[in-house]
Amino acid sequence: MITMNTVLELIQNYGSQASAIGAAASFIFGVFKYLSERKTTMYWKEFDVYHKLVKELSEPHIDEASMYLDRQAAVIYELRNFKRYYSFTKRMLDGLNEKWSETPGKYSRLLNELQLTLAYIKGQA
Repeated sequence: MITMNTVLELIQNYGSQASAIGAAASFIFGVFKYLSERKTTMYWKEFDVYHKLVKELSEPHIDEASMYLDRQAAVIYELRNFKRYYSFTKRMLDGLNEKWSETPGKYSRLLNELQLTLAYIKGQA
């Protein structure tokens, strides 16, 4: 049976080691919690950015059509940075390729960037 004297003796003999272990455990838990929260935050930030890019790519823009094409080309290029979404990006770009290829010459810059991005994604997957 453990008596109060035994507990006090253990604290006296191993108190500094026990507090060091407690501090280390507390530190490790704090680091784990921070990294877990950061990973979740980055996941949702990436989600938001990706979906904004898809909206920019697919939503028609009335003003300044040539600048809109430049923005679409930039969006197609930036989609390379979202590896988590490669399978959807490939399907989406394949669909846009079919649609834009129906009008020869109109989307040549976009189709060129689209082909480069598809080749990049296929090389990374």
